[in-house]
Amino acid sequence: MPTQGYEEELRSERNYVEGLYARLDAERARVKGRYNTALRGNGEALMERDAEVRALAKEVKRLDVADNGLCFGRLDSLSGETSYIGRIGLLDADNDYEPVLLDWRAPASRPFYVATAANPENMRRRRQFHTRSRHVVDFTDEVLGRPDCAEHDTHSDSALLAAVNAPRGEGMRDIVATIQAEQDDIVRLEHPGVLVIEGGPGTGKTVVALHRVAYLLYTQRERMERHGVL
Repeated sequence: MPTQGYEEELRSERNYVEGLYARLDAERARVKGRYNTALRGNGEALMERDAEVRALAKEVKRLDVADNGLCFGRLDSLSGETSYIGRIGLLDADNDYEPVLLDWRAPASRPFYVATAANPENMRRRRQFHTRSRHVVDFTDEVLGRPDCAEHDTHSDSALLAAVNAPRGEGMRDIVATIQAEQDDIVRLEHPGVLVIEGGPGTGKTVVALHRVAYLLYTQRERMERHGVL
C-alpha cells in the first residue's frame, strides 16, 4: 500500500513533468512561429533564408518527436543535485538557461544507464517514471551504492524488472528509458568507422544500433550529415 510520503513525491513529480510539457508546448509554438515567418521571408538573401528554414525545420522535428514519455527518469547525486532525464533537452530561459531536462544522449545522463550498486557513479538514487500519455502514473526507485535501510520501501524495485514485466506489443519496443550498461557502452562508443553489432535473435541488436545512430547524430551531427549514416 503506498505511503503518504510516496503519494506526496508522486504529486511533486507529476507537477514537475507537467511543467516540462508546458515548456515543450511553449517552445513548439515559438519555433513554429519563427518557421512560418522564415517561410514567408523577410527580404533577406535567398541562401540565408533557406539556411534558416532548414535549421528551424530540424528544431520543429526535434520538438515534435518528444511528446510521449518526454521525461522518463531522474538522478539524485551524492552531492544533493537532481537531474531529470528525457528524450530531448529543455532549458530554463528565465534562469540563465539552466537545464530542466537532460537529453538522454548528453554525457551527464550516462549514469542513468551505467550506475550500479557496486559503481554508483557518484549517484545516490535512480528513479524511473512510468507514464501514460503526458501523465506520470507511478515511479520505481533504485538506491545505489550502500543504501541505508530507511531508504528501502515497497517502491524500490529495479527499473529493469519493471521493464521486463511491461506488456509487449507487435511493434519494436522503445528502450531509451531502460538501456542497460552493456548496451550503453555500444551506443556511446567512440566513432571508429563501421561498427558491427552481433548477437542472437531477440537480443536487441537493431534497437541498440538505432539508438547509436541517434547518439551519433546528437554528438557528431555535422560529420554524420556530410558523410551519411544509414
